[in-house]
Amino acid sequence: MSKPSRAAKPTLDSRFSFAGSSFHGAPGGWTSLLTPATGIQDGEEYLLRLFKKTGSALDTDLRNLIGRGLRRIRRVLSSRQAQDVLVSVIEVVEDDDEIGILMLDPGRPLRGSAQGNRGRQDQYLVSSGRLVFWRNMVRVARALAFCHDAGIVHGSVSIHTIFSHGDNREDYRLGGYETCVHIADTGLAGTGKLGQASHAISFRQDWIDLGQTASELLNIDAAQSPALLSIERRILERLSNPPQFQLYDGRIVLRELAEVVEELERVGSSADAELVLYPSRQALQSDLALLTSGAIPASDVEAVLAFVERDLHAPTTRLAVSDRGAVRIVTDLAIYTIEIDDPKIATIRDAHKRRPGDWSVYDADDLTHRIYLARNRSDSNNRVRWLGPAAKNWTELGSRGLPAVAGNDSPIWYALILLEAFSLLREQFRFYPIEVLTGVKNDRGMVWVVPVADPDLDARRANAGFKPVAESMARELSNDDGRANWTFSRSNSLGSDRERAPQLNFEGTEVIAGKKAYAFTTGDVVVPDSCYLRPRRDSGFERAVRRRLQNIVAARSNVELLRALDDPAQVLMDDALREVATPGPVPEGMDQSKSAAWNAIREGQSINMVVGPPGVGKTYLISNLVKSILSLAPDARILIAAQNHDTLVHMEDELEKELRGSSQIIVRIERTQTEEKDSVMRGRSRDLLQSVSPQGATALMSNQVRQIKHALDPVDASERAAGDRVHRDTENLLVRSSDITLATTSSYVIEEMIADGDQFDWTIVEEAARANGAEMIGALLLGNRRLLIGDHKQLSPFDHVERQKMYDGARAAELLRDARTKLGAINDLPSEVDEALQLISEDQDLLKDVLAISARMEEPFGSIALREGYREKATGGASRFVNTLLEQSRMHPAICQIVSNTFYGGELMPSDRVITRTPAVVSHGILPNAPVVIMNLPPLSKVDRPAFEARVGRSIRNDVEAKVILNALKHLGPVVVDDGRLPTLAVLSPYKAQVDHLKRSIDRQIKQPAGTLQGFASPRGDGHFVFTSDSFQGSEADVVLASLVRNNQLVGSRALGFMRNPQRVNVLMSRARHKLIVVSSLEFVEDAVDGVYPDRLGGELSFLITMVGELRRLSLIADVEQSVRIVDLDSNGAVKL
Repeated sequence: MSKPSRAAKPTLDSRFSFAGSSFHGAPGGWTSLLTPATGIQDGEEYLLRLFKKTGSALDTDLRNLIGRGLRRIRRVLSSRQAQDVLVSVIEVVEDDDEIGILMLDPGRPLRGSAQGNRGRQDQYLVSSGRLVFWRNMVRVARALAFCHDAGIVHGSVSIHTIFSHGDNREDYRLGGYETCVHIADTGLAGTGKLGQASHAISFRQDWIDLGQTASELLNIDAAQSPALLSIERRILERLSNPPQFQLYDGRIVLRELAEVVEELERVGSSADAELVLYPSRQALQSDLALLTSGAIPASDVEAVLAFVERDLHAPTTRLAVSDRGAVRIVTDLAIYTIEIDDPKIATIRDAHKRRPGDWSVYDADDLTHRIYLARNRSDSNNRVRWLGPAAKNWTELGSRGLPAVAGNDSPIWYALILLEAFSLLREQFRFYPIEVLTGVKNDRGMVWVVPVADPDLDARRANAGFKPVAESMARELSNDDGRANWTFSRSNSLGSDRERAPQLNFEGTEVIAGKKAYAFTTGDVVVPDSCYLRPRRDSGFERAVRRRLQNIVAARSNVELLRALDDPAQVLMDDALREVATPGPVPEGMDQSKSAAWNAIREGQSINMVVGPPGVGKTYLISNLVKSILSLAPDARILIAAQNHDTLVHMEDELEKELRGSSQIIVRIERTQTEEKDSVMRGRSRDLLQSVSPQGATALMSNQVRQIKHALDPVDASERAAGDRVHRDTENLLVRSSDITLATTSSYVIEEMIADGDQFDWTIVEEAARANGAEMIGALLLGNRRLLIGDHKQLSPFDHVERQKMYDGARAAELLRDARTKLGAINDLPSEVDEALQLISEDQDLLKDVLAISARMEEPFGSIALREGYREKATGGASRFVNTLLEQSRMHPAICQIVSNTFYGGELMPSDRVITRTPAVVSHGILPNAPVVIMNLPPLSKVDRPAFEARVGRSIRNDVEAKVILNALKHLGPVVVDDGRLPTLAVLSPYKAQVDHLKRSIDRQIKQPAGTLQGFASPRGDGHFVFTSDSFQGSEADVVLASLVRNNQLVGSRALGFMRNPQRVNVLMSRARHKLIVVSSLEFVEDAVDGVYPDRLGGELSFLITMVGELRRLSLIADVEQSVRIVDLDSNGAVKL
């Protein structure tokens, strides 16, 4: 071992107590020693693979080689099942003399000693003695299958890389994967291997290596070899020479090994004592804290263990042991899975809350021995020594042979399945039974239909929360937008009809024979019949649902991630992950709240969250974080995901500015609708191919030169097709080689990367508050470290209000009634969906849990942020998982006051830069020079006018407000700064009909080719000035004019429409940097709220009372440039004199 006197760094001897015996690693490759060690602080047993440093560049190569291998395997080890069969690598350690790979003690390599080998061979001479061996081979095959499923080739399977504590124990673990190879890796020739493999490596070769290892362990070539059964000889032959032209993967190998085990099983010939056990790292990480239902955070280890100890000491504690020795401890609260490390010491491998149906009290025996719960292995050893003969032997327990119990899936996994299943199932209630009329009209291409009464269907619809067929159909068609989005179907199946579906355009209604009939035009032949009217199938929606379901299925075994997505406080982060691509110290110039968030991210949690109110610099924080990570770990890979593609475009621009001059590759995955020839990726592919054209790379083969020429300069369709293939291959190479990948959360690329086993050091989800759990799980699954950034007080996930209603017990029961049959008609859904729905439907207690979790999973970001807010108030301490940024650099201080006091409890503050900056706009005429101007119309209830609002399809338009906006534009002027940059201007409205109306009028005023409006630039640089307020989240403009549209004589939510939603109002009010002009009626808003809440408390609409109060309060400030000014208008939009 390295000597303390020689080391400048802390030595490995200061951390570990090394055993006297060591053994050499695998022959060939890098020379290493495998050395058992005990942690000095925690008493945990470890195994270190130590490499002597050379003092040359080889040390760096070795460190990088190990780092890449461990990063590849990290996602595999996130699975509980994988952790059970793979050696757990904790971290890479080093001092001045040695580099070491630190592993939780997996035992010793099977190479072992000569004496151990002889004992093993004696044991294997009889078939009953080989049963444990083949069960261990199943474990190794399962470990290999986990690697292969992630696209990883092990490359070094041998007796040197399989570990065990003894041949009579079912505990084989596969190690030696520290420098495994991913199938997408390039440049393998120069990477080297730590293992002994010098032959070609492949999935098939891994199985060959396993077969050769099994044969070597069984010593089948020895003079006294065991008399193997025919099925044993057959599996050894299959493994040693797998078929080359048919599928032979882990599933097939495991099935064949299971047959071997089954055949061998068939033919195979006191109360004062104390049981000692301690919790495994995995159980302590999240399982045990989860049992407290959130009352105790995982970080409070002592409190969690005290809670578990009380549970284990309950008088009703029972114990069950299967015929294979699997041990379960059953209490009234939980089930603990026990793994026997030593005859007198056991480990709590995992634990979960007990549910009705999990276990019956009759399935377990009374536990007559007291349990001692040690804190760690060292504590366990001390307790056993102190007890002496009173330490009970775990292997003597449980004479009753009970079946082994499979681990339960997390209810959170079922909840995510339910989110997507319900997305599909609620579509069935948009199928309307109709009758196609005949002999009514002879208008060419016109089809008339009437709804058909169906009392049973209406009853089902009522149970699910939907209106009767006739009412719902009338409402939906009254909001039709005129596009061809309807068709007929002969059945109400969610799957595709075999016949070609006609394309229908809704035209209008008419009463025919006393019935309300609906007219549709079509260019297809329609056979008069009774059928269903339904929306045309949205293939894009169904593809996205399939992708999300595949991602959820892939996350099934990642219990820690699933739990962290619901409550990160209940999952303790793996210490090894804290060392993965850690960012550096806080950069200079960051405000206090950003510094706190940065330090929390640097420290690391199972999931870090940053709440970012408007204008606080979320993009600035991310870009600096990425820069810091890549500066310290240049080979790190980072995935940035978002709901909105425009967010990714903005993020890409910021990253390119921040990383200008660096060699990092940034790749943004574009929308699937983007034409290939017009995509940014195609441009980058073209640049890359140009750089390796014949002028710059004479080593290219003639065929390669020709293919590149076809890609760069095709002359006909054939060359264009060949060139497209080259471009697609090159684009795929760019994606796989990128340092930073940007993709939407539902991108097809995320599904492909999960299937290919890709892994990123970091996953950062921007606008995380706009994504539900099913949308985020894929991106989070790809990251070793995870950061969510968003604001639950701005826009929420799409349609979340209506979706939340699906989790009401009665509605959910109706949706689930024939869910498996309905979804079975849809092609290519994962089979796990049907399995999950069956279990949910049959287990009512599970269903209750899943429905509650599903409601939280609709807004996981908001749920976690609100829960942490309550915890902070209850404990008086700051959250370790959630940080809120509080200094904004966008809005004028007066605008900031309104937004802060209305939505953020007055905590959001302007930066010094905002307070001192020069105005970018001047006003004249009817517009005061105030930063906030309210163009205040009278309420409809007080004017002689039929209406302000006009319904246009599903939307609403207000011509008077539009007129006021157009007039206000004429009284604005830009202030151009020294660098010539023009201020930007945006016109917003929550209603599409108003946006379309304003766009038609404003587009005529845009000056070309400059693309300016009244001297202002477009906020996105694309010549567009008018947007819906929702689509403008994440964007900003120097000047914002907003039309709120609503002004009627109704009260409450019906009157306010969009304005009843605080998140959407927050977005609209916080987009302006220098000046905000709002056209609405303050008195109408107050009257609408007072009509429901006359006490002026406002209930769920109280934020509107607060906002109007802030506007009126700030209007009293004398200093115009720091105030709000309210300009009263008449009913025609003219200024009152």
